[in-house]
Amino acid sequence: MNGLRTTLTVLALTLLIAGCSTGPADIHYGSDECAHCRMMIADPAFASQMVTVTGKAVKFDAIECMGSYRSENPAEAEGASFWVSDFNEPGTWLGLEDAVLIQSENIRSPMGAGLLAVESQQAAERHMAEYPGQRTSWERIAR
Repeated sequence: MNGLRTTLTVLALTLLIAGCSTGPADIHYGSDECAHCRMMIADPAFASQMVTVTGKAVKFDAIECMGSYRSENPAEAEGASFWVSDFNEPGTWLGLEDAVLIQSENIRSPMGAGLLAVESQQAAERHMAEYPGQRTSWERIAR
């Protein structure tokens, strides 16, 4: 009986920990809706997510939508993690603190701000050599 109780306790704790994940969730492109603008999330190159301290994934179709949502919902954003899709590998998630953000008038993003994220400074330089733009910061986006 103690073995069964121990197994159930371990299973319950595992499910509790899994339910409180701080990583990004899967986005169902073509059916999930942006939490800010309510448009359907369709392009994995520009998607972003905020994962709250309770593990709730708030999904966006563009980085600027995540910035606006964060500014309008500071209590919900407190302690949250922020994730952006790697423009060069759509659907691959980068922690916002590790990503390099670029704004380019030569890129058509879902909401028109031309914001994208890449994994490194070298990737940003390669991208901007082909599509002129400038580095930007999360602080400028989420004012």
